[in-house]
Parts: sequence; structure tokens; C-alpha cells
Amino acid sequence: MWYSFAKPFNLIRLIRYRFFLFAGLLPFFLGQAIAFGLHGALNWIQFWVGFTGILFILIAVEFFNEYFDAKEGGDRIFSLEEVNIPKSFFAFGISAVFAAFLIGLYLTYTTGWLVMAFSFVGFMGAYFYVGPPIRWAYRGFGETVIALCYGPFMLLGSYYIQTKSISIVPVFVSLISGLSIFSLAILNEIPDYYQDRLVGKRNLVVRLGKVKAIVLFKLSLGVVFLLLVIGVIVQAIPFSSIFAMILVPWILKSLRIIEKDYDDPKAFRLAVNTMVLSHVVIAFSLGSGFLWD
Repeated sequence: MWYSFAKPFNLIRLIRYRFFLFAGLLPFFLGQAIAFGLHGALNWIQFWVGFTGILFILIAVEFFNEYFDAKEGGDRIFSLEEVNIPKSFFAFGISAVFAAFLIGLYLTYTTGWLVMAFSFVGFMGAYFYVGPPIRWAYRGFGETVIALCYGPFMLLGSYYIQTKSISIVPVFVSLISGLSIFSLAILNEIPDYYQDRLVGKRNLVVRLGKVKAIVLFKLSLGVVFLLLVIGVIVQAIPFSSIFAMILVPWILKSLRIIEKDYDDPKAFRLAVNTMVLSHVVIAFSLGSGFLWD
């Protein structure tokens, strides 16, 4: 199969919804919501310029992942369908990074040097996640890179372009966001355990094994909800953020599926979708709380 941008379905398949939309864009919106809720700061030009920059870097992530995974055989080692990724994907990825860099320069000029620091970290995560020579995903650091880039760095960068400052509240919320996506990253890798081993991806699931990886997943997810409760108690986050606790019964049900059917991809899909939903609801609860409380 040849990827063609003339075919919308191929483009949709390229953009993997869990990480591109939910994990990638929600921290940006959450940072904007905190800035507005705490300080009434909402510069629409900064909002849309920042959003465009994040969009470009997320597009670059997808192009790089597809290109380098195709070279290494990742994600397709058990597939009978031939997938030919054009070499132009690398050029598209570089172009998207360059566009994000130009936007970063503008935001640095209008706000401060921290934007360029966040932009540099974003590049390190976007390119070297699977790109040589570092290849974070192959060395057991991929999940941590995802958590940092899609949590603290993206959320704090979003907050900073509106307020030109960093404070304890967005840092606290960014930990919740980062741990939530860390949990999702661990869970997402479990069905790919065997093919990741075969292509040399020494991620945390491969290093720990499926059973211990599930324990790590449960611990990190538990800390997410613990931080939510602590944040409400100490009034670091709005009380309405506790709304996310309505997910607990579904999460407990999904955990039973995860523990029982971790070698059954079809059954496992329900658990993954539930965790994607929990990530969205947590972000929505936090963001709406800062906007309306």
C-alpha cells in the first residue's frame, strides 16, 4: 500500500488519534485555560500562533515515526500487508519542524527566551523519539520523553506564552497531565510487546515484561487520581476537577480486562479506549474548572 495524500483515509490512518489529538493538543488547551482562569490572560494572537506551532510539531512527530518505523520494521513486523512509506515523509517532517521553529522564534520575541527552550525540548522529543542516533523509544526512555513533552513542557509552554511566567499551579497540573499520558503510553505498548522485542525496541514494557508493566501502569494511574484528590484538598486545582472520579468504576473494570486479557488484542482494545477517555475527561475536568470556577 502506498500512502497518498489524495486519499483522505490514508491521511486519517497516518494521524494516530490517541497521541496526535488527545495527548498532543489537550495539554496546550489546558495551559491556556489555566492562564485565563488564574490571570484572565487570553491573547488570541498568541493562542492561534502557539496552536499552529504545536500542530506543526505534532505533524512532524507523525512523519518521523512513520518514516523511521518503516526503516526499522516497527509496528508492521507481523503484518502481511506491504506498506511503502515515501522518503518524502522525512522531508515533510523536517519542514514541519522548521515551520514550528519559525513560530518559536516569533513567540520568543513576543514573550521570552523560555519559549525557545521549550521548542528545543520539543524538537529533541519529536525527532529523536525514534530517530537516530539517540532513539529514545529503543533505549527505555520513550515513555518518559512522551510524559515530559506532552505534559510539563507543552502545558507550561502554553501557559507561558499567555502569562510570560511560570507558577506552581500549572506545574502541579502538568504533573497530572504528564503521568496520565505516561500511563497511556505504557498501556499502548503492551499489545506491541512481541514485535517491539523483535525490532529491538527496549521500551519499558519490553524491559519489564507485560505483567510488571501492568503494575507500573496501575501505579502511575493511581498517582494521577491521588494528585487530583490532593490538588482539590489543598485548593491547588478547582473542586470541579474531582468530576474525573466518575471514571473510577470503568477504570476498575478495564483493569480487570488488562490483567486477564493482556495477550488478547481484541479484548485489550476496550481497555485502551477507556484509558484514552479517562485522559480526555481528566483534562476536560481540569480545564473547565479553571475556566468556570
